[in-house]
Amino acid sequence: MLAACEDLARYCTAAECDVQHDKGHGRIETRTVRTYGVPANWLEADWQPLVQQIVSVSRTVERRNRTGGWDCSRETAWWVSTAVLSAATCQMAIRGHWSVENQNHYVRDVVMKEDHCTTRHKPGILARLRSMALNCLRATSDRSVTIELRRNALNFEHLRRCACGRRS
Repeated sequence: MLAACEDLARYCTAAECDVQHDKGHGRIETRTVRTYGVPANWLEADWQPLVQQIVSVSRTVERRNRTGGWDCSRETAWWVSTAVLSAATCQMAIRGHWSVENQNHYVRDVVMKEDHCTTRHKPGILARLRSMALNCLRATSDRSVTIELRRNALNFEHLRRCACGRRS
């Protein structure tokens, strides 16, 4: 499938293109999304009726290095879509996917240390409890999850008041 996607981009022109630039955190990032329609008989018979569009996302990231210069990295990711979308819509959907990764999975892995948990018997129960804790922390505070976790760990009375809906 990857080879077919790369060949499509090599031999066909993109239907649409959308470019976005972001600057911050010591880096400049350029994301270029190109959409490609899938020609008849381009893919294997099992895939052809399912795939409506191929999307390529090329990222160029320039990071400031210690000597004051810039280091540049480039990568291309491929997405397969079952619907035909504009390049701008694909760009938003892909960015939305990464916001879930950054706001949920990163907090679970780094702040709540979920990957370090060694529970092997019914780990889903602890995962649900972590989800409930995150939902409660986000609903009752404008602060970061890290700060609220530390504050509530040190003061059970504060946690009880927040859980009852009375903020201090």
